[in-house]
This record gives sequence, structure tokens and C-alpha cells, in this order.
Amino acid sequence: MTTTERTIERTLDFDVPIERLWRAITDPTELSAWFGHEAHFEPTVGFEGTMTWENHGSFALRVEEVEAPHRLVWSWMHDEGVPFSAEAATTIEWQLSALDGGRSRLELKESGFRTEKHHQDNSGGWTSELGELVEFLS
Repeated sequence: MTTTERTIERTLDFDVPIERLWRAITDPTELSAWFGHEAHFEPTVGFEGTMTWENHGSFALRVEEVEAPHRLVWSWMHDEGVPFSAEAATTIEWQLSALDGGRSRLELKESGFRTEKHHQDNSGGWTSELGELVEFLS
């Protein structure tokens, strides 16, 4: 039986330096301004926190890798309100690179979806959330 891994991949360029983009994805106050409504988050390997949306609930996460200001990886739960479990989590990789002229690029990849519904839900969610990031950094 052949399976295709379900992933979401997005690439966006920003007219801000890489350090500014890094702060937007790692500072809990800034995360709360564009990604959900409340971020219990620290960019420290092993940190377990939550991302909360008023209309969707809280989602447990664990920070897996931090290489400031270039790479951040966290795993998180697709179902709200459940404790973190590595076996049931998807993984989000944030790769940042500096571009000429003080600009930066974000390459985002989420993988590990167990169902097509979860993949589709998050695919639409990333379109919305990354749109908010673009607006936040404008």
C-alpha cells in the first residue's frame, strides 16, 4: 500500500529584517497579536505550552528545535483541550532566511497529519493565520 504524506507548505517574503520576523513568531505577546488570541509559549527546546483561539479552544504544543533567528520547530495537537502527545501531534517547521535589502523569507511546513480532514482544516487555517502575519508586519 502506498501512502502520500499530507503536508502543508507555504513561503512568504516580508519587507522586514529576519530579526523582526523571528520576534513575530517567537514572542508570546506578538504571537497573540496575529496567531490566535493567547500564546503560552517560550522559544526553548522542550517547552510545553498552548495556543488558544476564542472560537476554537486551546491546543497543546511542545517546542522541538530553536536556532534563532533561522529555525523554529514545534509539535502540536490537532484536537483542542487534550494533553500533548508526540504520537498524535503534527510538526510545524518555521525556516527563516535573510534576503537582500533588509527583507526576509518564511518557509513554513506542517507535517504528520493523520487524516485528510485535519490536513484540510489546517491548510485553510494557515492561509488565514499567515495573512494575519503579513498584516501584522505591514
